[in-house]
Amino acid sequence: MDPETQNMILNVVLVVAIFVAFRYMPRLTAGVPFVDPSELKERLDRGEDTVVIDVRTDGEFVGNLGHVPGALNILAGDLAAKIEAMGASAEELKSEPVYVMCRTENRAPRGARVLKKAGFTNVRIVKGGMSRWNREGFPVEGRG
Repeated sequence: MDPETQNMILNVVLVVAIFVAFRYMPRLTAGVPFVDPSELKERLDRGEDTVVIDVRTDGEFVGNLGHVPGALNILAGDLAAKIEAMGASAEELKSEPVYVMCRTENRAPRGARVLKKAGFTNVRIVKGGMSRWNREGFPVEGRG
């Protein structure tokens, strides 16, 4: 194989590797499981104690995708301060199931890492976020 063809193949492989790394890096660095939206929906349908934290902006939370019924809207960057402000009441939630949502699943890992660092032990990220939640036809609130 001539050097020009080898360089072209190496460039293609590099581009694919970079794409894969950016696509899956959040999953690798989150340190918590990614779960299908149906897992969260089933828990909510059974009325089980479940905390849903949506880390999107206020506008997105009430925008065209809406949000999971009962979800709390806390930006990932504000999460540590909110947990600290909760004081002792946050301790009661640290073993409860917490599902983190965003639009697709790119911002949720940051929120999950904050929760984990704060001592939350039962954190999950919803695969595909609110985009997938809507595609699955699951109920939403606050749609603008």
